[in-house]
Amino acid sequence: MKTQPKRLAAVLACLVAVLPACAESEAPTAPELRRVGGFSTPESVLHDEERDVYLVSNIVGSPVEKDDRAFISRVSPDGEILDLTWIDGASEGVTLSAPKGMAIAGGRLYVADIDVIRVFDASDGAPIEDIEVAGAGLLNDVAAMPDGSIVVSDSGVAIGEGGFTSIGTDALIAVDPGGEVSRLIADPALPHPNGVACAEGEIWVAYLGAARVDALDALDVSPRPRREISLPAGTLDGLVRLDDGRLLVSSWDAGAVFEIDPAGDAAPRVSTLAADLPSPADLGWDRARNRLLVPLFNDGEIVLLDVK
Repeated sequence: MKTQPKRLAAVLACLVAVLPACAESEAPTAPELRRVGGFSTPESVLHDEERDVYLVSNIVGSPVEKDDRAFISRVSPDGEILDLTWIDGASEGVTLSAPKGMAIAGGRLYVADIDVIRVFDASDGAPIEDIEVAGAGLLNDVAAMPDGSIVVSDSGVAIGEGGFTSIGTDALIAVDPGGEVSRLIADPALPHPNGVACAEGEIWVAYLGAARVDALDALDVSPRPRREISLPAGTLDGLVRLDDGRLLVSSWDAGAVFEIDPAGDAAPRVSTLAADLPSPADLGWDRARNRLLVPLFNDGEIVLLDVK
């Protein structure tokens, strides 16, 4: 049966009208981005879920100098700075020099500070204790374990004007709820561990000195990882694991945040979640809002990315 010209024209007109709408609906949705300024060398952002507030560690200068000038800020989820110097190294009884990664466990806020873990009351910021880590080089990220212990990375580097140089203290360190310190891995051959995330019997690690992340067995930690996932660029910093198993990791070399879908035993899928983010440091995650929290180390800002 031959199609009538008028009928064919009507069909084509419908297709022309529908196709642009289909193409638009299938296009990937970029994360909604907001910037909040006013910080001083922000290194890490943590969502305190119980109080629904963001905590920002501010180094205020050198990441390796013990100058007691640093502070931790409190920020509301809508981007309002509630208390810029909530925990302040300048306050009596508080020591804080170069705070980096943070985690909350058992009502305590743990903060990596060069070679010491500072412990504060998570509700009011009052100092509780300092946990010395003998032989530590540069404590960096902190992650809470289900049993209330924490895991801390030692990046094993010294930082100067020319960048970082290896000092051989590379390690993953555990601190139990009673404050006892042990080394899960201590190996100078590790490529400078930085970001850490713990979930479902695994410890994930991102490296300053390699463009990859590793999954380690939390019950039998060894330098041989369960899995290695290569990334397009290195100098990795923050690492978070989402409830669905995806990983988000920041890269200074790329100025971006990569999204990794481990996909079970299949080949992992790696994509760029967000680009044009200079000096993206230690990431935080607000699971209630599906929001990624990105400190821009050199720009004095944090970025709130609503991930759809």
